[in-house]
Amino acid sequence: MEFTNDWELYEKGIDFKNRINLYKEVEDNNRFFQGDQWHGVKSEGLPTPVFNIIKPVIRYKVSAVMQNNIKISYSSENYNEKNSEKMNKVCELLTNKAEILWEQLKMDFHNEELLKDSAISGDGIAYFYYDDEKDKIKLELIDNTNIYPSNPNYANIQQQDYIIIAFRRTVDSVREEALSNGVKKELTESIVSDDDTLQTAGALGKIEQEDSNMCTVLLKLWKDKKTKTVHFTKSTKGIVICDDKDTGCELYPIAMLNWETRKNCFHGASDVTGLIPNQLYINKIAAMVMLSTMYTAFPKMVYDENLVDNPSNQIGVAIGVNGSDKPINSIIDYITPASVSNDAFGMFERTVALTKELMGANDGALGAINPENASGKAIQAVMDQAAQPLESTKRRFYNYVEDVALIWADIIRAYCSKELLTVKTEEKVDKIDSEVLKNILLTVKVDVGPSTRWSELSTIESLDTLLKNNHITFDMYLELLPKNCGIPKDKILQMIKEKTPKIPANEDEVIGMLSEEERMAALKNPQVITDKLKQTLSVK
Repeated sequence: MEFTNDWELYEKGIDFKNRINLYKEVEDNNRFFQGDQWHGVKSEGLPTPVFNIIKPVIRYKVSAVMQNNIKISYSSENYNEKNSEKMNKVCELLTNKAEILWEQLKMDFHNEELLKDSAISGDGIAYFYYDDEKDKIKLELIDNTNIYPSNPNYANIQQQDYIIIAFRRTVDSVREEALSNGVKKELTESIVSDDDTLQTAGALGKIEQEDSNMCTVLLKLWKDKKTKTVHFTKSTKGIVICDDKDTGCELYPIAMLNWETRKNCFHGASDVTGLIPNQLYINKIAAMVMLSTMYTAFPKMVYDENLVDNPSNQIGVAIGVNGSDKPINSIIDYITPASVSNDAFGMFERTVALTKELMGANDGALGAINPENASGKAIQAVMDQAAQPLESTKRRFYNYVEDVALIWADIIRAYCSKELLTVKTEEKVDKIDSEVLKNILLTVKVDVGPSTRWSELSTIESLDTLLKNNHITFDMYLELLPKNCGIPKDKILQMIKEKTPKIPANEDEVIGMLSEEERMAALKNPQVITDKLKQTLSVK
């Protein structure tokens, strides 16, 4: 069978990943995270306990990176006095559109999954594309075992000559797509199922349903030198199902996060890989201690077999002894077993504690703090200090969000569909000016704000102090309270507003408050308006 050019490039990528042991590393990391830590081991009666320290550490780190609220803001670098108003308007609408897309694409959920993938496998990858039928931007998370850049020794996605993404799809859907793209029917018959699942991330990804009729499809993206835009092709092992299409986008629609960067490598490093040796030691120590207690924790009976008819270790069972004038403890006795060395328990506990501490996941970081014994500020300070080692990971995550924002703007600019250009807010419906958008040079800023319950508690404590010392009014206090603090601030403010009489700002508003008779009187005597204003201001 003759392979397509893309398939040959795909096999070169597989060879590189095998040489850096990526596939096995990702599979082992996923097994250990999920708790399948005795896979392939023949225990032969040895207990197989799992004291999983990896999962809580990874969950804590992902939560620590995700704990802040994120807002995307667009701005322009190339506006001048003539076009500044239009460009500022477009940037404002794009910022609102990004907020809408964030909710539509469920970015909080997908970002958490992406961060977990990154922490376990070393990389988190998001692939965005435009769905013609639904006229929407779609998102799909990609495993790092399924992406193949032209230069795997270079981390910058946008500088790659090409990028190949491997998908598993049903044969029927692939044939249907090929026919819709003009491929002859007899050629589509050569698209058959395969079992090329060795490169799939995770143990379960290598197991497919019987007769599922799945095959591998390759999506190749590259930047055309003439058009300066991203083109793509789709192919299977032996046939091209979609040939050279121009997306109109200038950026690869792929955003990537390395959990830890590696020098001269496209793929990042995972924290799980370094935890596995400690995890194995902890499990083995626990297994041997359990085995020791099973055999030695209870005393063993010794007896004179010439005098004892029915020896038994069962509780409450009577033991018959043939007549003898010997003391009973010389006929039946128990051996007290040797105790397990305290060093085993000590090393077990120290290994667990030191591993968590070195990973920055101590009790304070994991939330094991009683809020009754500490203030919100103190708890927040402890958690902030514990999160310091994650600052570099946070910066890479915010950089990933910036890449996502630029990709969204690039897709909107490339397709300029009615849905993509429409920005619906509670107040009104606006439309992004596509002509201005095409000429704008965008930059993105990610605004980060605290959102944990401890930071909110700290804010409330500060506001309580300001209110108590009369530095702010009660209205100001309510306005500054966090949204989800548990106090119905909006309702209270509305009630205060309804009870507070409106104070006119100028004469026109005073006239608007006058009755018809008062207006007629004011025409003859302007002092009526002055008296009405004084009367209104005197009302408390």
